[in-house]
Amino acid sequence: MTKIEGEVKFLPGAGASEIELARLIKSWGESISGQDQYAIKKFGEALEIVPKILAENSGANPTDIISNLYSLHSEGKVTMGVDVNGKVVDSREIGIYDLLVGKRRALELATNAAVTILRISQLIMARQSEMPNPPSPGVSDPDPY
Repeated sequence: MTKIEGEVKFLPGAGASEIELARLIKSWGESISGQDQYAIKKFGEALEIVPKILAENSGANPTDIISNLYSLHSEGKVTMGVDVNGKVVDSREIGIYDLLVGKRRALELATNAAVTILRISQLIMARQSEMPNPPSPGVSDPDPY
């Protein structure tokens, strides 16, 4: 994170911040036991969408780019991202930055949307389980109402 002029803060751009967050969150998910680990790892995987789209839009193979970025980030090169030509570059060296406040707000909104969807899904599943089972084929229902 780089601080420039007062309170304005920037993060490495070009998908570097998203890949690093994805890597850290997925790693944390591996340390969690139970069903929660799957949701945590999927949340981390969802963050891969930014560098993936950057790679796709440049005509590069997104799978190769994501794999390469994970490798570099695990070596501590956390400012590596994808440029418009589909090349893996050091975003700090070429001056690609993202505004921290915008990135934070986007993550908050995306997280809130995901949590809302999960809550609605839980309500639907709970209501479905309260419904009586349908009669077996060939068996008449004594009380159809």
